[in-house]
Amino acid sequence: MFRVAVIDIGTNAVRYLLAERKGDEWVDVEVGGSITGLGRGLAERGELAPIAIEATIGAVSAFMRRLKSLDAKMFFLLATEAVRSASNSDMFIERLEKTTGVNLRILSAEEEARLAFIGATSGLKLRFHKDALFAVADVGGGSTEVSIGKLQQPERWLSIPVGSRRLTEQFLTDDPPTSEQIEACRNFAIEQLQPAAQMLREAAVLVLTGGTAAQLGVFRLNLRTFDASRIHGLPIRPEAIREWLERLSKIPASERRQVPGMEWGRETVIIAGLLLLLVVMELSGKDTALLSARSVMHGALLTML
Repeated sequence: MFRVAVIDIGTNAVRYLLAERKGDEWVDVEVGGSITGLGRGLAERGELAPIAIEATIGAVSAFMRRLKSLDAKMFFLLATEAVRSASNSDMFIERLEKTTGVNLRILSAEEEARLAFIGATSGLKLRFHKDALFAVADVGGGSTEVSIGKLQQPERWLSIPVGSRRLTEQFLTDDPPTSEQIEACRNFAIEQLQPAAQMLREAAVLVLTGGTAAQLGVFRLNLRTFDASRIHGLPIRPEAIREWLERLSKIPASERRQVPGMEWGRETVIIAGLLLLLVVMELSGKDTALLSARSVMHGALLTML
């Protein structure tokens, strides 16, 4: 039994994956995480906030203790947009590595997009033509990665610095946000994601991944908790995104937190996340997309070992 753990430190959340080698493939043993808001206020201050640093290091340490108890033999620590762009990231990296004893790998925007594509398109059970082109949109807290290629074979990719936390702090400042704030956020997202429109339209299949996509899958299936096996490959239509966007944007965060299946902490950024998913679908011109329960962590697992 050889088990490997991957921990992904994002702008909004810390996620972990424990996988076990069985024959020629990796099988998920446990997937989990929590929202620590590492990138909270980053756009305004340009640096990681002390409270967010403490929360993130605490979460990573707790997850590592759990993963070790589950016989993880190897660890990969990854970080993305927030750590890439913060002026005080060196201090954060030094503290994290000293606390965990594991080197942190900072993914470039291009690496993040490539690994997201490989991970998101892995394990899809549906039948596709071997030459079918997939577009993957990975909507995170600080950035959105769009990539295109055949199954697990990315050919082109693009990273755009718009994410659910970044847009929430920039535009959706009221609680609940006003219709004017939502419209301004939507227009900005359309403008920023325009460079990816051609890739999104060119592909035959659109795959949506990231925390918001996973949360949407939980809502769509009326789940109480995240279930990767049921969400991975789930078809979704723009109408479903609009329905949840309209419902959640009319109530304050305190009420959104009580919605069955809502991940703790996501209630503050879910509106911007859904807006981004909707804009991606509209730019793609497609009436159906697939939700993926896999992303960067699975991509790292499949390429780094």
